[in-house]
Amino acid sequence: MRAPARTSKSGGAAPKRDYDRRKKRSTSRKSGKPVWRQPMLLGLAVLLLGLGGGGGWFAWRQGWLVAIEGHIEQASRSVISAITPFKLADITVEGRDYVTREAILAALDVKAGDSLLGIDLQAARHRLEAIDWVASATVERRLPDTLYVTLKERRAVAIWQNGTEYTLIDQNGRTVRASRMPPGAESLLLLGGPGAPEHVGDLLLLLTYEPNVAKRLRAAVWVGQRRWNLILKNDVEIWLPEEDAVAALQRLGKLDADYKLLSREFGVIDLRLPDKLYLRKRGSADGIPSPTAAAKPVQSKV
Repeated sequence: MRAPARTSKSGGAAPKRDYDRRKKRSTSRKSGKPVWRQPMLLGLAVLLLGLGGGGGWFAWRQGWLVAIEGHIEQASRSVISAITPFKLADITVEGRDYVTREAILAALDVKAGDSLLGIDLQAARHRLEAIDWVASATVERRLPDTLYVTLKERRAVAIWQNGTEYTLIDQNGRTVRASRMPPGAESLLLLGGPGAPEHVGDLLLLLTYEPNVAKRLRAAVWVGQRRWNLILKNDVEIWLPEEDAVAALQRLGKLDADYKLLSREFGVIDLRLPDKLYLRKRGSADGIPSPTAAAKPVQSKV
């Protein structure tokens, strides 16, 4: 037999207690699946963990994100190029003697119609200075349509001719090949012999000990990968020794001061032995055979 329903004093049903409501809410929460068993949340957690690993994060960062950045940058350039009134029409280069036109254009990485405002001047300057023969460079915008480049090239002190190809050499032995004879090449020292460019710094240092010989020098031949033969402007050959070339050159300077040796009729002055001096007159078939006959530089007009 059921107990009669409890009523309020007003005659209606008795109000529900807070205990009853809390009990029902607690029951409804327990009826659902745990958070970690929800399929969508579990998949998201796995994806985040995978991307959080080194390989997944790197692939996403280097792939998807970089691709998006590239598209944004390309679109930005297109928009700027379309709306800007300053479009590239001309490139002016000042100070170029040895660097080729192709090398400069490749370093600038621009084309006609590009926005002058969109060109990264600092990046272009760094690429120009990466060219072997460029000591420093500046890149400027000259509105409305010109990119102005100023180069400071390393100066050549010698030239090494191999057939129709000229190899220019600076004082540090750095080389650059040129398809044409540069301006002022007539004053450059002519080098001969395999390996000569690598030893040009030692030669220049050697010549500082005897300036009188240095100012008369026309060519130098590196012989047998071990010593120098010097050829003066009056075609006198000076054969230096492999060891202690400085002392030999200083001895020659003293002899020239006393006897005008370099201005006389001798064609070869052999200083290879420290205690002897061999001389050969010009045009004479007698005397010591010249070891530089095969290595002597081609005497072409430069």
